[in-house]
Amino acid sequence: METDDFQAVSLPYGEDEDMSMKIFLPNDMTDFQENLTNDQWEKWKDEFEQQEGTVMLPRFDLEYEASLNETLKTLGMTTAFEENEANFDKMIKEDDPIWISEVKQKTFLDVNEEGTEAAGVTSVEFETTSLPVDDERFEMIVDRPFFIVITDEETGLLLFMGAIQKP
Repeated sequence: METDDFQAVSLPYGEDEDMSMKIFLPNDMTDFQENLTNDQWEKWKDEFEQQEGTVMLPRFDLEYEASLNETLKTLGMTTAFEENEANFDKMIKEDDPIWISEVKQKTFLDVNEEGTEAAGVTSVEFETTSLPVDDERFEMIVDRPFFIVITDEETGLLLFMGAIQKP
């Protein structure tokens, strides 16, 4: 897919190719990210067309880790983090009070000449007081900041998204 603002490619992903890796090469990353709304995403993902071509992508690997405690509290999950209010009796049999001390999300993505590997893990720690088709071949040389999205093709679920600022 190609617009006046970016060039993009959707590559089959996963062992059974039930996912895709979409790579967007915007002319201006800030403008691209500002225009990346849910409505715009729905429009863009339907505009990809199959075409022969070449994609030159740099090797890169990413690791990201974040605590989700404050996000979950903001969404209303507050008592689970409080020592005297949390109640996990139906999940864990413990005489001492037990509560969630940390929820972390960690993701990993590695792209190299041999392929790609991606993983995402969420851990919960408990605590106790103890382009358009034409006759020309498609060419995309990813040599500046780009945006990547990995999606489940069957459900449309976004599994990973991020900007690579220094390829």
